[in-house]
Amino acid sequence: MESTTPSLDVVERRMLEQSPAWLKADVFWDEDYDVDVYIRDLKAIVPLETLRHELQEHKQRVETNLVQTINEEYNDFVGLSSEVMDVEEAVSKMDEPLEDVERKMKSVRADIMAVMDNLQACLARREENFRARERLEIIQDTTHAVSKLEKLVHEMENGPALNYEDAFPRVLERIASELSKIQFYLAKGDSLPSLQNLNPRIQKAREVFLVELGKILEASLRIKSTANLQQCLRSYASVNAVDQAEAVVKERIMKPLLEECLEAYDTLIQAKAHEPEQLEPLYTDIIYGVSSRLGILLRLVNTPHSGLHAFSFLANSVLAQVESTVGERRASSFSPGIPSMFHKNYLATLRFLEELEKYCISKKKLEVFRGSEHYRSLLKRWNTSVYFTLRFQDVATGLERHLSGARPALLAEPKDGFVLESTVAVWESLGKCFSPDFYLQDLADKFLKLSLQVLARYRHWVEQGLQVPASSSEGVEAEPWLGADPEKRLHAIVHDLRALSSNVLESYLNTVSVQLSDLPDDVKRSSLDLLRNAALKVGDVAEAAQDRLIGLISEKCATVLKQMRGVTAAYRMTNKPMPTRPSTYVNGAMAPILSFSGMANGDSALVEAVAASVCNVYKTMIKELIETVKKTESSLKRLKKQASSDAVAKVTDTEKICLQLFLDVKEVGRQLKHAGVDPNNFEAYVSLWDAAAPEDAKGVVQLSPEETPQKPPETLNPGAKKQKILRPSPDSGMQALSLPFIAHLLTR
Repeated sequence: MESTTPSLDVVERRMLEQSPAWLKADVFWDEDYDVDVYIRDLKAIVPLETLRHELQEHKQRVETNLVQTINEEYNDFVGLSSEVMDVEEAVSKMDEPLEDVERKMKSVRADIMAVMDNLQACLARREENFRARERLEIIQDTTHAVSKLEKLVHEMENGPALNYEDAFPRVLERIASELSKIQFYLAKGDSLPSLQNLNPRIQKAREVFLVELGKILEASLRIKSTANLQQCLRSYASVNAVDQAEAVVKERIMKPLLEECLEAYDTLIQAKAHEPEQLEPLYTDIIYGVSSRLGILLRLVNTPHSGLHAFSFLANSVLAQVESTVGERRASSFSPGIPSMFHKNYLATLRFLEELEKYCISKKKLEVFRGSEHYRSLLKRWNTSVYFTLRFQDVATGLERHLSGARPALLAEPKDGFVLESTVAVWESLGKCFSPDFYLQDLADKFLKLSLQVLARYRHWVEQGLQVPASSSEGVEAEPWLGADPEKRLHAIVHDLRALSSNVLESYLNTVSVQLSDLPDDVKRSSLDLLRNAALKVGDVAEAAQDRLIGLISEKCATVLKQMRGVTAAYRMTNKPMPTRPSTYVNGAMAPILSFSGMANGDSALVEAVAASVCNVYKTMIKELIETVKKTESSLKRLKKQASSDAVAKVTDTEKICLQLFLDVKEVGRQLKHAGVDPNNFEAYVSLWDAAAPEDAKGVVQLSPEETPQKPPETLNPGAKKQKILRPSPDSGMQALSLPFIAHLLTR
């Protein structure tokens, strides 16, 4: 064994040399070595992964060095067993004393356990005796209390009559005290058969006591004695008879009160036999009666720190009797058959409940009142789902009656800023949804959805109408949905769509916001956003209708403008003189714009949009015509083999055609001015002017002030009788305006 010591030192030294500097393996041999502390210290300077790797390598080095050491000291290792041969003999010598000690310990343990078992049995018997004595005392005390209670009740019944309007009787206080004691005893010994046998005697005395206590409560309310009421309620609470107190108030106070109110209400109804029953007068009388007869009681039980918060007279007495009596005697008033009367009576009921809620001085009391069975039962009598169904049918029927027609109907006079009957019906339907005599707070989500459906239905109706083809298959009627005067109806649709969108975004949203004021802010904000988006979609349809209107008028104008191609035939190879006045087709082409400006009622923006569309179409046609004419002239020049000597001074057909187009464009400008559009500042017309004007006249519109625009036709109806078109005389300002242009052409 001694020879192994140097080898172990060598092994330790060898392992220390092979380990990193931070891995101090010698600490493993310390007596106070703690692996958690060791790892926590190394973790601050070495990653855990590196530490795990080094420990595994250290383990392998230890195993390798151990095998190497055994091999080097093999003789000592083999002789180790021979040196410890006497250890087994020494151990066997120690077994006998240890076994003797074990036997003695078991004997002592057995004696101690016997003593403990005896002691536990004594304690159990003692506990049983204590329980038996306690039960006996409870039985004795309960029997004594019952005897005393019966004696007090006998004295009360056979003694002088109690004066309920004086101070609270002393005998009732004593009876309440004894009943409270008996209840305590019964709670402690509820399973005792002896106490069960006393229940009939206790109940009999209790009933007599509660009858007298009810008389005291009724008298105290009549004389409005706060002291007697307080003592009476405390007596009820002490004997756990809160329900009996609430029943007394319900039967003896509220029931006669409601009979009086209903009798007066019946007299009122008979006087107004032809009018529907309104519950508002009945509720008013009930509130007044509750305030005068039970006000002192309701305020007393809701007084802070009064100790009377167990009573719920408001729900279990007042509201319970109102719900049962009014519900049975006036069941017809709860019927939604007449929606307007249902609405009035329902709101009257809510106001009645609000008046009762004023007696709840705390949030907890209010929650208890609203969560009571009678509160929910009264509200369930009002079938608001059927009411909404009837209101929905009312709105939907009236709306569909106007939207299911063949075409939009115009009003004789504007109403509410609208000119179509259908739009007025939509606006009235929206107004109904949140009107004070239509809307109910409990149905806020349904009425909001209904208003969105009304807007969506109107928008869909207009969109479907705008999709009708521009002409029917037989060619009998140009616009089946818009009728014989499509421009007028389209303008009315655009006007009403914009007016409806504007009204919803302004006044209607304000009305809805007021009605939704009781809702949470996030719900209210989301609801208004839905209506706002619906109104904006209606405005988008107005833009589509405006495009349809512009396209319709532009198409009519373009149809007449196609006659412009006749200018080429009029001056090509005809030797006609230079033109001095506009073509006859111009007045016909501008007639739709002039007619529309008369019906636009000052909507200059819409008139300008129509005029811009027509000017753009006209400009395109002029450019194409001028380009074609110039190409044709160039081709003719190439075909000519010889030119006469006077060809330079001769005005060409192309110049005549261009001059005629320029005169036509000037006439268009005068017609636009008559339609209320300023051609000098109208970009579309300036672009048209530049397309037809000579180089020195481009960019600046010049219309002579003495040239009066032609009077527009009276109607756009193609079947109407043609009007005589006035033309300017040759010696008018038109001739003067054309001379500079002629001189310019001659000097080119």
